[in-house]
Amino acid sequence: MAKFINKKEQVFDLQLTPYAKYLMSIGKFKPAFYAFFDDNVLYDKNYATSSATEAQSDVDKRIKEETQYLETLVLFKDLETTKARNLDSEVDFILKPTTNRMRYPDSDLFKIENAIGDGYYDGPSQTAPSWKIAALNSKITSSATYDTNTESDIPQISIESTYVKRVVNNSFVPDPQNVRQVSARTLGFIDQKAVELVSDDPVIYAEEVNTRTLMQNFDIEVFEIKTPSSRGVHAELKRLNFRKEKSNVENGFLIADSPIQGDTSELTTDDVEYYFDVLLDENVNEALACKGLDLFNKDSYYIDIDFDCFGDEQESIYYDIYGSTMEPEICQN
Repeated sequence: MAKFINKKEQVFDLQLTPYAKYLMSIGKFKPAFYAFFDDNVLYDKNYATSSATEAQSDVDKRIKEETQYLETLVLFKDLETTKARNLDSEVDFILKPTTNRMRYPDSDLFKIENAIGDGYYDGPSQTAPSWKIAALNSKITSSATYDTNTESDIPQISIESTYVKRVVNNSFVPDPQNVRQVSARTLGFIDQKAVELVSDDPVIYAEEVNTRTLMQNFDIEVFEIKTPSSRGVHAELKRLNFRKEKSNVENGFLIADSPIQGDTSELTTDDVEYYFDVLLDENVNEALACKGLDLFNKDSYYIDIDFDCFGDEQESIYYDIYGSTMEPEICQN
């Protein structure tokens, strides 16, 4: 049962969520970040009653001194369901300590979502920080401001990608730009034809505008929807993990130019790379990114990427290192 905070004895109230207690029980609770929330603060009285009038100077006193606040709420579902889930976690702690609630997060995990932003404001005086999302490849089919699977205010964007197989003439690619140009085509058949996979890989441009651009503005998480939500029942989500890179420094010595990727043969259905190759920033397909850039910038929807899409195009020239005729190495008279 929630209680009111005694302001004479309590300055702040700190509580662990059920998920945090579970992580602590298996030795994996390692807090690294914090956030502030103001969901329980009423800044404008007009949102409570239309007839209320309040001077600007009285708002601070009302919020800090005249308003009672409840202790921290961390449980957003009935107690019986929580008890049953905790019993399952105890069994998993003996058999598989990290498989249950870390792979399949609780449905109320996304309830604490409206953190106060810490972005540096850098825009016109009448504009607020916002998102600019564009599909440079593939197609955005729909969007929503509410996530029905988690019942939370997480914006949703649906993207449709199409992959088709087609019969093409079997030809040699002298200068492949990526691995796909070679691996996405079968060997030639007796009729000099081959089967090629035509990919429509999503290429997404995401930017937070009217704020300062930092080196790492985004975090990526991948969930698999095991069971969609229906009739008030939350969806069952499975968290997928990114493959961890091995350090390229060993015993103080640099053993590689970049972090070493893990062995792909060790991937399981719990890994993101089992299903997708997620490429970021300069690692994306430059040709696809530049194609989408040209399309959007023509429509006055300015997109800025770190590729030189308008540089001088140079035609590939191939030289026969053996020459057209055989010349003796000894000089002729």
